[in-house]
Amino acid sequence: MPTPLLIRRAQLYSGEVVDVRIEAGVIAALGERLVPKPGEHLVEASGGLLLPGLHDHHLHLFATAAARESLPCGPPQVSDERQLRAVLSERAAEMVSAGDEGGERWIRGVAFHESVCPALDRHWLDAVCPNRPVRIQHRSGMMWVLNSQALARLNICAEAPLPDGAERDADGVLTGRFYDLDDWLGARFERTWPSLDSLSAELASFGITALTDTGARNGLTVWQALVAACESGHLRQKLLVMGTEELDGLAPACGGRLGVGPVKIYLRESDLPDLEALVQRMGAAHHCGRAVAIHCVTRVELTFALAALRAAGAIPGDRVEHAAIADDDALAELAALGVTVVTQPHFIAERGDQYLKAVEDWDIPFLYRGAGFLKDAIALAAGSDAPYGSTDPWAAMAAAMNRRTRLGIEMAPSEQLTAGQALALYGGDLLRPGTGLRPLACGQQADLCLLRVGWEQLCKDFDARHVQLTLCDGEIIHRAPAVVLYKVNEE
Repeated sequence: MPTPLLIRRAQLYSGEVVDVRIEAGVIAALGERLVPKPGEHLVEASGGLLLPGLHDHHLHLFATAAARESLPCGPPQVSDERQLRAVLSERAAEMVSAGDEGGERWIRGVAFHESVCPALDRHWLDAVCPNRPVRIQHRSGMMWVLNSQALARLNICAEAPLPDGAERDADGVLTGRFYDLDDWLGARFERTWPSLDSLSAELASFGITALTDTGARNGLTVWQALVAACESGHLRQKLLVMGTEELDGLAPACGGRLGVGPVKIYLRESDLPDLEALVQRMGAAHHCGRAVAIHCVTRVELTFALAALRAAGAIPGDRVEHAAIADDDALAELAALGVTVVTQPHFIAERGDQYLKAVEDWDIPFLYRGAGFLKDAIALAAGSDAPYGSTDPWAAMAAAMNRRTRLGIEMAPSEQLTAGQALALYGGDLLRPGTGLRPLACGQQADLCLLRVGWEQLCKDFDARHVQLTLCDGEIIHRAPAVVLYKVNEE
């Protein structure tokens, strides 16, 4: 049972300053000058803002945890071919120094982008790391590049039948590039699940109390691994799990902290499914009581998704993930269908300078929009898309407000959000994202985020360092070093 708490002099989003009593994991009382009870722990908020716990509505938990153990191979850490060669060589030397002279351990690179090294293939990697298996993932998650040592370790050879996506050159030689073959490659590795403990603690330090894992391939095996992480205490947040139809009918687990979310549908412009088959899949999901969440990055993908939703009939909870390029016609259709959009405003800050070089000029105004969605009354929420983006929601909120790239270029300023609108991207309901910042009230589960500053100061400086205390169901899952708990004398 969580420790009873009394948070004193906390500022609510409304501006009111109140005391908040938390008992048995729920908000038991809100009011001025509540009298401390014996056995309670007191927290002095001193006018700091008390918010509902933040929700990351789009991330990939195990992939993010694995990426933390991997080598960054793309911007901003690695910007060009020289730097990529240097970090790979340095990691290989570190492994030798650690006693792995025989090259048994793999180098696993992540977040690669072709702007760093357009020539990256098996042969380039062989020249840099000839004596150790190397695999590098593109930041989109849709491509892996393996060197010759890695191909040999996995028994992949050009003479064997290989699936589409295993790239060959004009002479039939494997280039080492594998497109959209995660499952096929994954079957060749011994499956291990990285610990979620440090990642969950990091998310808690941002004030995040709930997550949506949006893996398109999530099935029973992933569900069971997530349940185990929750039961072990390594996953502190509540979790909604998207995935395949394997999850149909599963009951909530871990006392209701884990639940099944929409069927995730991954669209790729170069290989779109049959429209009728997609409509039937959506209809089947709806019939089972599950909404659908559709990955759409390009114009074509979004147009295709909207056509399928029109034919299938959208239901509450249907979502479009990313909506990276959405023109005014698409916005009108999204509004008419009542579909929620879950986007990534921080990509403007993290990738904007690359977008300005790679994206067509006429698409720049429609890239990761903000205000445009809200003006058309489209439910709008946000998620990190980690490991493909930063897990810091405060940086994402700031990006939604200023829409500046790393080089300071302002992109589509008409799409900037206000501070309140940005906060609502992460402060909404886990099951109904985009419905606005949740108000705090008696009887609610105590999923809370306490800041050390009030609203006025926060508006000038959206930063994760302000988070002082994070509660999930009344349990403290993050406490900053400066926060002191005073226990009321029980006598």
